[in-house]
Amino acid sequence: MTANADGIAERMQDRAGSRSRTRSLELRPGPEAAELNRKRAELTIVQGQLAECELALAASKAELDAFETQYRRALGTRYARLDKLTERLETGGGRRNGQHVAGTGPQPEELQGADDPFHGGQNWDWVREDDDGQAAPTGHRATVSEAAKRLFRLIARRIHPDLASDPEERERRTNLMVQANHAYELGDMQGLRRLLETWERSPDSVVGHGTRAELERVVRRIAQASERLAEIERELAALEDSAMGWLRRRVRKAASEGWDLLSHMARELDRQIVEAEEELYRRAIQAASV
Repeated sequence: MTANADGIAERMQDRAGSRSRTRSLELRPGPEAAELNRKRAELTIVQGQLAECELALAASKAELDAFETQYRRALGTRYARLDKLTERLETGGGRRNGQHVAGTGPQPEELQGADDPFHGGQNWDWVREDDDGQAAPTGHRATVSEAAKRLFRLIARRIHPDLASDPEERERRTNLMVQANHAYELGDMQGLRRLLETWERSPDSVVGHGTRAELERVVRRIAQASERLAEIERELAALEDSAMGWLRRRVRKAASEGWDLLSHMARELDRQIVEAEEELYRRAIQAASV
């Protein structure tokens, strides 16, 4: 009886030791699992930075839009009025002392300089950033080459929405296929190649399960977030370098020095408008006396 009890105790100890060793192995992940944990932590940090930068970009755009609205309200009608007067003067050969009337008066000293968008005459059109030179659609479908067809079929095989495993992935693939269809309709080989390259570098293109596949997905997500951070930095720089961004900096600098640059510009425009109106009136009097 005692021998049986001792045997049972020994077996129980062996099992306990086996479970302890198993738990010990489970608590010691392999190098890929450890790297995955590190990359997940890095991804969390990068995604937090990205969220903050996206908010900063949205705030910068909203602030610049608000400033442009303020600018247009303060000066837009004045520029439009001056443009019409200038056109009337030029149509009638309007020159005085060898110079055009509008825009030739002395500019405010605060606006002088080689990088001054007002230099050489003020013009309402300078703040418009629409791409008027963009080619209008012809309504004719571009000729699609055989190479474009082959590339499009390859893209469809790689990213077709039917290959998705969940609704979110299906939506992403659907959006990419819309872009691919648009590029194909235009015969845009460069756009198709760029789309395929982007897909092949994306986390969604990684197939398989397990630690290694998940590690590759996380690494690619970090790369995507880093690329977006760099893109946001370029967008913020472009906003600051735009004509409206330049003017906003000048307005803020003037305000820090205790004066209102927009009001100063409005007074200068009013002066030019009065001069143009007086010139038109003088010409009307001369024409009536002839």
